[in-house]
Amino acid sequence: MSETLIKLAELDKSFDGPAGKVTVLKNINLEIERGELLAVIGKSGSGKSTLLSIIGLLDNATSGSYELCDTDVCSLSHYQTSILRNQNIGWVFQNFNLVPELSVLKNVELPLKYNKNVKKTDYKTIALKQLERVGLSDKQNNFPEQLSGGQQQRVAIARALVSNPDVLLCDEPTGNLDSENAAQIVDLLLTLNAAGSTVLIVTHNESLAQQCDRTIEIKDGMIV
Repeated sequence: MSETLIKLAELDKSFDGPAGKVTVLKNINLEIERGELLAVIGKSGSGKSTLLSIIGLLDNATSGSYELCDTDVCSLSHYQTSILRNQNIGWVFQNFNLVPELSVLKNVELPLKYNKNVKKTDYKTIALKQLERVGLSDKQNNFPEQLSGGQQQRVAIARALVSNPDVLLCDEPTGNLDSENAAQIVDLLLTLNAAGSTVLIVTHNESLAQQCDRTIEIKDGMIV
């Protein structure tokens, strides 16, 4: 029996702009099942990154409801939201967002420092396990600048997985990569999904979108 992991209902998002109110998302209704591989496509400025930011608890909706793992996100305090984000969501960004002065291992350990359920003595073991999953345990002592773009993105994916999140959110994960490295990242995301991870990908990569279980398109702030 399928389990609904994420549920958005009648969700809107607007900003106050110089010329008045700007609506970015309108009446978004979306359910995502545990274990699903979902692509979100749409032109630049359509609202897809805003939608991902709301799902990833980096931004708040203006109105509507959002449930993550049966938790009413809209009723949470800022502190409670931070805990939920750290423990339930893994982020993968287009620009990798690795800390240049930290080693690969320390970059992957980073989210664990904000997880009170994990002992400090376990950081290295957990981080190395995820680096092994992405095929980079031999690079644990390297620094980001010593890695290729594809390797940096794999480190970023290992970091996103380290807290064993319920959902992996990927914002243009192949956007800064050449075709060979992009193909490796696509294969890795498909492998992670096959192993049970719920993966939501905002992408312009048509080949990647076609390999997902489901694709939704955002146009002018609405799901079409």
